[in-house]
Amino acid sequence: GVVSIRSANSGTAGVSGSLVFSSGTSKDGNSGALLLGSGAATGGRGGLVGLSIGSGTSGAGGMLYLRSGDTSATGKNGGEISMQTGSGSATGQSGGLTLKTADGGASGTSGDITMSTGTAPAGSSGSITIKSDAATGGAGGVIALSAGAGDTGSGGDVSLTAGTTSASAAEGGEVIGSAAVSSAATGGSVTIESGEGTATSSGVVSIRSANAGTSGVSGKLV
Repeated sequence: GVVSIRSANSGTAGVSGSLVFSSGTSKDGNSGALLLGSGAATGGRGGLVGLSIGSGTSGAGGMLYLRSGDTSATGKNGGEISMQTGSGSATGQSGGLTLKTADGGASGTSGDITMSTGTAPAGSSGSITIKSDAATGGAGGVIALSAGAGDTGSGGDVSLTAGTTSASAAEGGEVIGSAAVSSAATGGSVTIESGEGTATSSGVVSIRSANAGTSGVSGKLV
């Protein structure tokens, strides 16, 4: 049978009650875990676990907040957040992972997606890695960066910018693009092409080094 845990609806001038699921604190050892899961199925699908936030009519929709735990222990890392889809059968594929914002309203814009590491007061900041894994018996997966089209304005830009530095003996970050090696055929190609103008001119391709500072020279093009 179904187990339902919910607060009652509010009156005409109030708010509905909160639900709090939490393990207690621990004085000497790990605090208790909080697990949400559905059982396995034989002859059917595994059960769905859904988190759905309420909509608003006079304010913003509710926020979904996921945050792992902090630590003050010397030399220990903060808690991790791991998201992984399920594996498929021998002839199927693993589950997909979609991260997207909802469509904008009739006269609004869609939301942003920001992926960023935190700042580092004493040391290197964290890396962001986007990769597809190797394939056995097939082609490697594609990584595509594509900006949105526009119908009353310009198309979206794709921008790659390396990091700056203020250290006296260090160089700014590099932007490196290289095609892959082939051990049995031709190596991969590198193509840089401006956009086609179907009614007017095509776009410009500009390759240049930046201006030099007060006591240096501008970089070479090789």
